[in-house]
Amino acid sequence: MTPDPAAATRAAVNVFRQGLLPIVEIFYSLQGEGGRAGQATVFIRLAGCSLACSFCDTDFRVKREMRLEEVVEEAASYQSPWVCLTGGEPTLFDLKPLCDALHNAGFLIQTETNGMHPRPSWNLDYITVSPKESEGGHLNPWYLDHATEFKYVIDNEDDIARALENPTAGNPIGPALYLQPNALNPEAVRLCIEAIKRNPHRLRLSLQTHKYLQIP
Repeated sequence: MTPDPAAATRAAVNVFRQGLLPIVEIFYSLQGEGGRAGQATVFIRLAGCSLACSFCDTDFRVKREMRLEEVVEEAASYQSPWVCLTGGEPTLFDLKPLCDALHNAGFLIQTETNGMHPRPSWNLDYITVSPKESEGGHLNPWYLDHATEFKYVIDNEDDIARALENPTAGNPIGPALYLQPNALNPEAVRLCIEAIKRNPHRLRLSLQTHKYLQIP
């Protein structure tokens, strides 16, 4: 959890304006959520966020100020073909130079985003969008055509209704639509299961498997 999200974001923006990347951490683990769950992935966590969600469990303060080349070199020290740009909110920044460098190094790139800032120039290979309308966010329409998957954090029936309002929800060949129960709310698991049973053609369950298995 970030003690002062606004201050953390201002600090991250200031680092980026100096030509450096505001990094929280770079680590090698397994993707725990969504359609890529279980795949080895290098995670590059960017500092700063455009929201301050009540359920956020991530500390997105700047921990490392890094040059682009340093980030790519560290990512390449691991064996995975996948990199995930996460946060915070990575799309706060124009990371096209980083994406180009990662692609040139042979990586496939996933990003995890709240969907507020479209980044068509990044040429991403996998786009995970977790809309946060209930926390003051808004979904940019670009993602309706380009997201690989949508992932909604579920606490109550209103969250499920919001997921089903996604315009892609009725398209059987559209992006995957995941319900992910808030790990802090045991009742949310039951709500997700019942909703998926009612809407079996479009909804899927996403669990934070890394938390259940205690994968770092």
